[in-house]
Parts: sequence; C-alpha cells; structure tokens
Amino acid sequence: MNEKRLLPGFCDLGCAFGEPGSEQAETIKSGLRAAARGGYSLVALEPFTDPPIDNDAQVQLVLTRAHGSACKLLPVAAAAREKGTLSEMTLLKEAGAVGVSLGDALPCNVAFLRSVLEYATQSGLAVFVHPSEPTLSAEGMVHEGEVAERLGLRGIPEDSEEIGLGILLPLVRRTGARVHLSRLSTLQGVRMLRQARSQGLAVTADVGFRHLLRDERAIESFDVDMKVFPPLRGEEDRMSLWEGLMDGTIDAISSMHRPVSSETKCAEFAASPYGAIGLETCFGALWTENGKNGNPTVAMAHYAQWLSIGPRAVLGLPPANADHEGTWWDFGSCWTPSDTTLASRSRNCPEIGQSLIPVPVALRRDGHDAPLP
Repeated sequence: MNEKRLLPGFCDLGCAFGEPGSEQAETIKSGLRAAARGGYSLVALEPFTDPPIDNDAQVQLVLTRAHGSACKLLPVAAAAREKGTLSEMTLLKEAGAVGVSLGDALPCNVAFLRSVLEYATQSGLAVFVHPSEPTLSAEGMVHEGEVAERLGLRGIPEDSEEIGLGILLPLVRRTGARVHLSRLSTLQGVRMLRQARSQGLAVTADVGFRHLLRDERAIESFDVDMKVFPPLRGEEDRMSLWEGLMDGTIDAISSMHRPVSSETKCAEFAASPYGAIGLETCFGALWTENGKNGNPTVAMAHYAQWLSIGPRAVLGLPPANADHEGTWWDFGSCWTPSDTTLASRSRNCPEIGQSLIPVPVALRRDGHDAPLP
C-alpha cells in the first residue's frame, strides 16, 4: 500500500537563525534548508540577531540572502531600536517586514509598550511578543514548580504570563492593535486569551510543539536541550494548551527553532543559554507521539490547520495549495535525527536519537516534484 501523502507547506511564526552575527549556529541558507526538510514552505524570521533586523536595510539584506531557497522567508523586524527608540515601522513594512517583535518579554516601560502598539497600528503591522512580565521572568531558568524546587533551580512563575497579559490586553483594547502572542505556555494564559478573543480583540497565538509533548519533568536529568523559553510548564498547563488548540483559541504550533552552537550550549545547566532547534523535527515528533504518552489522538486535518492554515492566516495569507507549496511524506517509514541527518548547523535538538514518523521524501513546487534540499 502506498503510504506517501502530499501535505501543504507548513508555516512557522517565529524561528531564529544566527545570521547576521552568529553564523556558526545557523545561516539563513542553512536554516531555510532545515525548514524545507521539515515540511515548511514559509517561515517568519525573528529579528534579534547581531546587528538586529531593525531598519529597512537589514530587512532587505535578509530577504536578499534568502533568495532562491526552497522555503520562503518573511522578516519580522524589531519594534524598538537601541536606546529604547521606536523603529521606523512604515519603512520596515515597505521593505518587506510582516510584523514587528518585542521579543521574549514586555518592555518594563508600559508607556513605551503603548507607543509600540499605537505606531504599529498606524503602520498596519502586527506586534509579536511573548507576554511575559520581565521582572518576574528575568532571573529564572525553568518552570517554578516542584521539579525546580527539588533540583535547586530558580523558577519562572506562571504569574509572569498572567501579569504580562493583564498589562498587554487592556492596551490592545485601547489601541486596536493586532497582537500575536508567541509561545503561549500556561493554563491561565489560555483562559485570558480565550476571554479576549470572545470580546473581539485582534489577538492570535501560537504554542511551541515541545510544550505540547513534554512538561517540566523533561529537565529532571538537567538536559540542556530541554532548556527553552518559556520553560516547559506543568502537566495541567500542557493539557490546557491542547484544549486551546482544539477549540480554536490558539491558532498555530511553532517549531521554536533556536540554534545554539555546541560550544555555547554544552555548559552546565544554569549557564547554558535557552534554545533548541525544531524545524526539522516538529511534525515528526508530533505525529510520532500522536495518541501516546497522554497526548490526544489528533486527525491529520488538525495538524494541517495548526502547522499550515492557521499560521498563514495570522500573517494575512491564504491557505497553501499543496501542488504549489507542498511536501511529500512517507508515513510508512521512520528516520532518526543525528549529526549526519540534520540539515541545521546546530545540534541542540532533544529528538536526536529518537525514531520519528513520517519521513519527508520530496518537495512539490508549482506542480512539479523536486528533491529535498
């Protein structure tokens, strides 16, 4: 029986590459090659490189370097420049930016946050942000809970997301801004988002795929590749994220692709930076764990919604036509991520050594099949 299926190209709402500044971790070309091998035809690139993508010239530079890749890149620019000044958002949009980002936490200055939302609204850009209150999340490294206490690690409380949303959502209501919540992670965050959407606020959200598959216990062995931000939360939070996807509160699943060089990542747990690569393993990990280890049994149509249709809608794009932007997958075969099989330059991948189903076997572009890059 033929077990090959053509799926529409996936879309990621916030991956990070190293270039410019940390090309040893990931270049734009290697990142887009990894994305294509993971079934992605479109990725939104986060701006926090060195130098950051905070002006029209930088936007044009990354678009030029991405040209010719099998996966298309859409830049998300930095909402603020150095010294706390607003970026020139109109110029950023004209150069090709699809949104602006505040990064992993809200600004400490709430008046500045309001200015960002107002200016982005005037410029017609969405604001991407993980809604964390910065003073509560700055010193922690894992979820604040029983595991952190037992291991003696400083925790990041769930309150950081709840309080962050409590600050952000009234400003969204006041300014009419379009806001995308990157990497939602808590039960209370899902509840607050659900209420905000029921009130008509233009707020969307994604969740990292590992936050769906693992909880705080994944760091019990001090696995640095499981040190991600926001941290893997409690089991109740994990199940609430699934519920948020199933009822449409959460729009998309993110790969949370964060390449870190081996020399930097392989420090002791407290000193190791956040991040794990995920573009190549996201769908395979989700499908392999489908209906297992406490995870719900999810139909393929739902994964197409969360990995392709939903994230594209967040960017204001129509659904992908699989014949135009698709990937052939072999659901009768498995593959094992390793140093020799991963396309990314980095190896901070928790799925290394695991057997994943399905296997990507070819691309479909403009009605024609093409080999994987």
